Amino acid sequence: MIRTYNRPHYAQARTWYRFACWLRRTSCPQFHPHLMKEDALRTSFGLRAKSLILPSLLQDCEAAGLARLAARAEAGDKYPELVARIAQVDPDDSTADEVHLFLEVADRTGTHTEKHLLGKLPPEDALWVAPLIRLESDAYGTGTVLRYHVTGGQDTQVHVAISRAHQAAAAWLDWADDRKAWAEAHAVAEESPYAYRASYRDTVAPGASYGEFLYGTDAYGETDWDDE
Repeated sequence: MIRTYNRPHYAQARTWYRFACWLRRTSCPQFHPHLMKEDALRTSFGLRAKSLILPSLLQDCEAAGLARLAARAEAGDKYPELVARIAQVDPDDSTADEVHLFLEVADRTGTHTEKHLLGKLPPEDALWVAPLIRLESDAYGTGTVLRYHVTGGQDTQVHVAISRAHQAAAAWLDWADDRKAWAEAHAVAEESPYAYRASYRDTVAPGASYGEFLYGTDAYGETDWDDE
């Protein structure tokens, strides 16, 4: 019998929770990382998923998108996959960005796809999803980091399961740690340029004085040719 604490979901949930705690909770009162983590664990076990799944319920659904989704379900697509885009609401406030989900419909040749708006994530989910989507276009470019599958719904309600969140959260934490280390290094350099210069000197020429390193070397002493 498999014991619950041996499942990888708990380690994945802790990774996502660490990432979620970095975000500002004051900008969205509905954002509760602990409650969302517990809900994700229950959903993951209920769906018998092999990894952590975070559930969401779309808002402001479009009638045309719902009709396309119903046709996809009638065709036998059990868990239709959606694509996400960020809609910028306030250029000065990134926490106000909205995440819109679209249903892609390919033509008969499969060479062209049309995107049909289905709805948008609620603010408490868009708050943590948007930073991970931006990671796709960052220097860490990891491609599509999150996946969105429709798992159910009725009338104008659409239930979405968001997967790969723990992998994207781990990459985001690495990016944040690198950015913090870069900021701390530059803060030291701005506070004391000589301290930064000394550390650079020790790295390049350990054991040599600064003057000897700059002026005491022979420019032709390390060449391979002979003066014959």
